[in-house]
Amino acid sequence: MKKLNLLWLVLPIILVSACNSNNYDGQMYENPADQAQIDQNAIVQYLIDNKVDAKRTESGIYYTVEREGDGNNPSPDGAVKVHYRGTLLDGTQFDSSYDRGEPIEFSLTEVIKGWTEGIPLFKEGGKGTLYIPSGLAYGPTPRPGGKIKPNDPLIFEVEVLEALNQEEYAAKMEKKMRDALSEYLDASKLKYEDRDKKIIEDYLKDNNIDAQVSEDGIYYIIEEPGAEKPSMMSSVTVHYKGTTLDGKQFDSSYDRGQPISFSLTRVVPGWTFGIPLFGKGGKGSLILPSYMGYGEKGAGEDIPPNSCLRFDIELIDFK
Repeated sequence: MKKLNLLWLVLPIILVSACNSNNYDGQMYENPADQAQIDQNAIVQYLIDNKVDAKRTESGIYYTVEREGDGNNPSPDGAVKVHYRGTLLDGTQFDSSYDRGEPIEFSLTEVIKGWTEGIPLFKEGGKGTLYIPSGLAYGPTPRPGGKIKPNDPLIFEVEVLEALNQEEYAAKMEKKMRDALSEYLDASKLKYEDRDKKIIEDYLKDNNIDAQVSEDGIYYIIEEPGAEKPSMMSSVTVHYKGTTLDGKQFDSSYDRGQPISFSLTRVVPGWTFGIPLFGKGGKGSLILPSYMGYGEKGAGEDIPPNSCLRFDIELIDFK
């Protein structure tokens, strides 16, 4: 699934039940002065017109529970696996995991506020609908595809299939990442593993370097171990210097005088697998087989195809 979908589709749900329109007495504004009041009027009118008996949170989310569920309520800083359907108040569907035939998993810290607050209203195994004002959805920003316009309130029918804490979710996502990367690298590894191993071990011997080898085939040297370690899903801040094994430098954050921050899901495989070998505040070096770096394509004039690389790294921080 594309990351964009993961980040913007995720929202809470509760299905509709019968209602008495008198439940909404006093909740409409005669002369709404801001977008939040306009949204509330629109949602309340929808609920009255469709005879939906919904509860309201302090922030302005309306919700109904179709099925209570028998598990725990997700934590706002946890993660969930859900099926959902998203529609506008006029009934236009803009997304559905049901139509794709596959539920999605995501952290509740990485989605719209309406999902972060709304999905924990349902227990694991529960089902319902969320009516989310635009200020807790996408606000004045239109979404790709054109169906969600600026300041559109949204409806999400949601079924919570699984609730996870952040540690469980991180472990699950890291396994998926590791499995996917390993599968991606298999062909190149089979082709270049023996060649790269000889090149690296000759380099270590010639330079009198004592390195360890990770289970993923990365050679590494720990100068300072550091404290707690990041996961493959972490975002990190590092200083680094990159060289080919003949000593030619191709990049250095030290020369720029500024460390860089990035997600370990967006870099070469050798960094995704290798940076978590260091703890926060730790220093050392990674020596990467070519297939863990830029592979057969290389990178510009400074990194030829099938180059084994060395990165001297200082892990400053991660989250």
